Amino acid sequence: MVIDRSVPPPSQPISHVHLAEAKTHYLSNGVPVHYINAGKEPVVGIELLLPLAGIKHEPESGIGFFTMKMLAEGTQRRTAYAISNFVDSYGAFLQLNSGLDYASIEIYTLKKYTDALLSLLVELLTEATFPTDELEKLKTIQGQKIRVSNEKTSVVASKKMRAVLFGENQAYGKSLTEEGVSSIIQSALIDFYQTKVAANWEIVISGQVDDEILGLLEKHIGTLTVDRQKPLHQSGVWDYTSVEKKHLEPRPDNLQSSIRVGMPLFTKDHPDAIPMRILNTVLGGYFGSRLMKNIREEKGLTYGIYSSVVSLQEAGYLVIGTDVKKERTQAALTEIYREIAILRDQPIDSIELNTVKNYMAGRLLTSVDTPFALAEKFKSIYLYNLNYTYFQDYLKMLQEVTPGVIQELAQQYFQEENWFEVVVGNYF
Repeated sequence: MVIDRSVPPPSQPISHVHLAEAKTHYLSNGVPVHYINAGKEPVVGIELLLPLAGIKHEPESGIGFFTMKMLAEGTQRRTAYAISNFVDSYGAFLQLNSGLDYASIEIYTLKKYTDALLSLLVELLTEATFPTDELEKLKTIQGQKIRVSNEKTSVVASKKMRAVLFGENQAYGKSLTEEGVSSIIQSALIDFYQTKVAANWEIVISGQVDDEILGLLEKHIGTLTVDRQKPLHQSGVWDYTSVEKKHLEPRPDNLQSSIRVGMPLFTKDHPDAIPMRILNTVLGGYFGSRLMKNIREEKGLTYGIYSSVVSLQEAGYLVIGTDVKKERTQAALTEIYREIAILRDQPIDSIELNTVKNYMAGRLLTSVDTPFALAEKFKSIYLYNLNYTYFQDYLKMLQEVTPGVIQELAQQYFQEENWFEVVVGNYF
């Protein structure tokens, strides 16, 4: 049979996505285990979600970050070196995460080593010692990292945008500083560990999860004492937003300027959340976006430009970012605002909108091809007060959204007064 390669293969809209959904099992101490049994490989990913250990819950800047980083720096039974060797000896991977909303401990291992790795996980949860010598090393390293990163205009611009939107003293707007690092003390980390980490958690596990794995979780974790509390909502997330719309941090010696243009948005469960993601993709959310075509391809002002919708548990924002030669800063800003205005003033062509729809539907399908990716998808709804209908609603919106809806959304949210501008570099 000869294939006529001039004829494209048939295609059809993606109207449904089948996901292996998480089921919930409770250990005898009441700890919920959200498990996804999927995949053909004998691997398991275990994540302890720590809902009270996010940066927004820390009493002072840096406490949450350093508490999480120090968990693997020593326990009552093992040194940092011994912990690292133990993980490596099983070919496993240990990751300690400190996010704005929550923190987590992740271990990825072959299924046959789950018993051994769970014993280490419990050790980190209950026996971390926060040795002062390791703390001082970590403080020195982190201080150096901050000093180096603050030389990068892109890093400073991103920090500044959050501070402009939320306030530099608010949890979502603050950033760790060298001064904050130097003030960290061991006792503060131990207190945060005992009150926010050690007894407030739940489990997400994916891979080849069967009764044997659930039994091991019961054996190691089901006997631990827990004091589960619901995270308290922050008050006044949007109490501060900069009065000034344009913020320049001069860097006269730098050859480039980093640009961030952003606006406050809503949480992921807002009715306009999915349509806004479509609008954002049109603007700058993929390589074929309007910002990329104009500012990179046509004007040659940058190697790349993007726009992203950032979803937090209690807020959200949209940010456009790029780096340009400092003498092209104003030209790039002019074109950014031009593309925003066009979305307000003119309906999108149906062919362009269909391209975006197909891209977003395809991205959804390719993002759920492993058990660990399925666990990430579960967290992306569970932690934001959503359920699995979100993904079907997502595809339905992709099918039904019209050029008129996109323009109305741009007219509602993309008004000039809603945007804030940060430039680290220079205007010309």
